[in-house]
Amino acid sequence: MGKRRMLWWLVAGAGSTSLALLAIFGIAVAVLGASFTGCQPGDEPALASTGPTPSAYALQSIPPERLRLYEQAGSKFDIDWSFLASIGAQECNNENCAGVNSAGCAGPMQIAYVRGSACSPGAEPTLWERYAVSAHPGQAPNVNDPADAIYTAARILRQDMGAPPTGGTYNEYRQAACRYYGACGDSTVAYADEVMARAVQYGFTGTGSPTPSSPPLSQPVSTSGCSASTLTPEAASSSQIVRVAESQLGQGEQPPGSNCTIYGPCEEWCSLFAAWVWQHAGVPLPGSTATYGYSGSLYTWAKEHGGRILPPSATPAPGDAIFYGTGPNASAHVGIVAQVLPDGEIVTVEGNYAGHVTRVGPFQPAHPVGETAPVYGYAQPPSASSGGRQAG
Repeated sequence: MGKRRMLWWLVAGAGSTSLALLAIFGIAVAVLGASFTGCQPGDEPALASTGPTPSAYALQSIPPERLRLYEQAGSKFDIDWSFLASIGAQECNNENCAGVNSAGCAGPMQIAYVRGSACSPGAEPTLWERYAVSAHPGQAPNVNDPADAIYTAARILRQDMGAPPTGGTYNEYRQAACRYYGACGDSTVAYADEVMARAVQYGFTGTGSPTPSSPPLSQPVSTSGCSASTLTPEAASSSQIVRVAESQLGQGEQPPGSNCTIYGPCEEWCSLFAAWVWQHAGVPLPGSTATYGYSGSLYTWAKEHGGRILPPSATPAPGDAIFYGTGPNASAHVGIVAQVLPDGEIVTVEGNYAGHVTRVGPFQPAHPVGETAPVYGYAQPPSASSGGRQAG
C-alpha cells in the first residue's frame, strides 16, 4: 500500500490544541462517573473477544457499537482488537469518513480503493478488491460500512501487512502499522508510534510494550462480557468544570514533544483539552474533541448555542474558557479559569502549556503569564451554572 495522508480528523487552525494522556483513575471516575450497561437481550457479541479487556480510556473514547465491531473483528481474524481500534482512531477518529479521499483511500479504515491512485499505485487490484469482507451475511461488502471496513482492515493487516495473531509483540504490531501507512511516519505524523501509544492506552499488553502514558486509565475495566457505556459526566457546573480540569494537572504529551495526548488528535492541543474538560463536565458539545481543535472554536460554539460571551474587561467566573489572541478568527490559545481572586487576579488551568496541563497564575488578565497575545474574551457554556458576572 502506498504512503498516504488520510488523517481526516486533523483540524486546521493556528491555535494551540490537544490529545493529552489522561489522569488519575480514582479521581477521574469520581469526577466523571462510570456507567456500565447491564446485559440486555441480543447485546452479547457474535464472537467473544479474545484480546485484552478494554481499559477505562477505551470505554471512554470509543463509541460502544464501534468497540464491539473491533472486538468481533479481532476475534474473527485473530488480531489484537486494541491495535485494530487504534488504527481506526488514527485514520478516522472512530468516525465514518464516507467516500473516497483525494489519495484514493476510502471509508472508516481508509482502505486503498482506487487503482492507479496514491493509495494503490499501478493497475493491479486494490487492497479492497483483494480482501473485501462483508460482516453482513448475504450482502456485498461496502467500504463505507463500518463493520465491513473494520473486518476488511483486520483481514488486510493479518494477511497482507504481517500483523501477528492476538498476543503478538509490540514491535510486530508496530511494523504492521508501518506497512498499513506505507511508512512508519513522515514529517506530518509519527504514524506507527501514535498508533501504538494509543493501543497501549486502550489495553494492549504485548511483550515490549512501554509504560502507558496514563497507567490508571489504561487499567482493564470488567463489563461481565456485556457492552459498556462511555464514562458518563455529571451535569455541567462551574465547580464541575474546574474539578475536571484540575484532575488533569501534570498530564502531558507521550512521547514528549509529539503533541500526542488523550484529548484528541496529535496536534497542538490547548483547545482539545478545553473541549475535553467541558465535555466531561457535562457540557453538551457534540462530536469528538477534534471538532474543536482551533483555539477559537469554543468561543464560537458558545456564542452560537446560548452560552455567554464576555469581553476582556469583564470579570470571569470559574469554569469559563479564557481566550488569548485578537479575536475568535485570530485566536492563539485557550485555557480554563479555575479561580478568581478578590483583587481581580485569576488562576487558570491550561493544556499545552510547556507541553503539559498546567496551573497558571495568579495573574491580572490584562497581563497574561507566558502569553504573547492578550486576552480577547471569555465564554461560559450554556449549561454551566455559576455566579453572576459584571462588566469591568
